[in-house]
Amino acid sequence: MRHIVITGASSGFGAALAHSFSAAGYKLTLIARNETRLRELGTKLSADWMVTDVLTSYETLVDDVVRKYGPIDGWVNNAGVGEFDRVVDQTTDVIEETMRLNAIAPMVMSRDCGRRMKRGGTIINVCSQAAKVPTPKSAVYAGSKAALLQFSNALRLELKPAGVHVLTVNPGPINTPFFDRADKTGRYEQSVRRIMLDPDQLAQRVVSAFEQSKREVNAPWWMDLGGKLYAMCPIWFERLAKRGFDKK
Repeated sequence: MRHIVITGASSGFGAALAHSFSAAGYKLTLIARNETRLRELGTKLSADWMVTDVLTSYETLVDDVVRKYGPIDGWVNNAGVGEFDRVVDQTTDVIEETMRLNAIAPMVMSRDCGRRMKRGGTIINVCSQAAKVPTPKSAVYAGSKAALLQFSNALRLELKPAGVHVLTVNPGPINTPFFDRADKTGRYEQSVRRIMLDPDQLAQRVVSAFEQSKREVNAPWWMDLGGKLYAMCPIWFERLAKRGFDKK
């Protein structure tokens, strides 16, 4: 039975991924800070779990998991954080936390997975559509996810000769508790509620992409199209999308 590890697994998209991988018959190790939710989910899915804060454990976490639970076939870097504020209003602590959890930690854990995984293994890095189309009040968050996305694209090329694959997941807004911290005013969450992605449906797409060794999962399709247009002509895209940008 193939072994999948998921960080940030106790709620939201991480929990949806856990349910989908479990339903597909994989052995799971779930990682998160919230012991109560993690224990409940692990018990329900007959999965192993490890209570830890990725921010303080990422330098040894892959080795710790392999030593305790065995070889890894898939590692999902899902744990992340965001606060939607203008950069001039953000503290250094928030900027550093965002970069460490969203970029540095998954980079280090991806490196360690690359060292540990055998041929056929897959690293799944949860990035964001924000990595492709930055918007006001998401500068730090978008920067962290863009760093992870480009890192993943380069890592995919480096690990290909060893038979280890890298899959990136680039979602738009997902209907999860992420916005409890990210959007303190609630205005942005309210404005995008009708277009929010269903976490369970997205998780099923990720499992399918994992099994087919796809390069990316992008959702929704029209945001992915917007990202392509932005890459080709950012000035015009920013002008056309200004009203939407200002809602955040």
